Amino acid sequence: MRLKKRYGQHFLKDRNVIRRIADALPITSDDVVVEIGPGGGALTEELLARNPKALYAIEIDPDWVDYLKERFKDRITVFNADATTFDFSQLGRGLKFFGNLPYNVSTAIIRNLLNHRSAFSGGVFMVQKEVAGRLTATGGKEFGYLPALLQRFFTVKPLFDVPPGAFKPPPKVWSTVVKLEPKEPELSDEELLPFENFLKMAFSHRRKKLKKNIPVKGELPPHLQPLLEKRAEELTGEQLLELFRALKRQ
Repeated sequence: MRLKKRYGQHFLKDRNVIRRIADALPITSDDVVVEIGPGGGALTEELLARNPKALYAIEIDPDWVDYLKERFKDRITVFNADATTFDFSQLGRGLKFFGNLPYNVSTAIIRNLLNHRSAFSGGVFMVQKEVAGRLTATGGKEFGYLPALLQRFFTVKPLFDVPPGAFKPPPKVWSTVVKLEPKEPELSDEELLPFENFLKMAFSHRRKKLKKNIPVKGELPPHLQPLLEKRAEELTGEQLLELFRALKRQ
């Protein structure tokens, strides 16, 4: 079928890469697996070979939805849906996620997964190499609001790089497979959105010091005062969280 540019469709064809992705998060017959953006089903087939209890596929392109239903019959359940807004919690808990994520919406999909983290037991995703660098950054120019938020809930590990030739059609950039593993959350559910808004302000003008980007109404503890003289990218995620909580108490 004709691939659609608006959906960022670059389908994996390298069987070795496909196997390595499926092997990165072991699947047992008790597991429920969710694949995001299955396209023609190359990774789907490999995941099914691991004999999961159930496999749900989230595909935005209705043409590929029809193809997947015809190819795999009742072996999978396909949702014609947008993974940037899909309610993954409806699929249960302890879900294992896989996906070759479209470059243009990969960060939006990962941000949506954060909303349904109670259903998430682990995930392996293909993203643009540059995006992987940002998601795994802990400081510096690649560090931004999303990794500062995401890393409070997940450990994000780069696994391996994938060349353009592994795809059809080949993209113009390299890709990286990353693994997300839940960890003990560092903030409460009630803090998530306020902390996210704080981070967006902190990183809104990256060249400016924090005192120019975020409102400060009163005195902060002495050990936090120097942080306001730095740029957001010069702080760790832990320091940003501590600063957020101190400002919230003012």
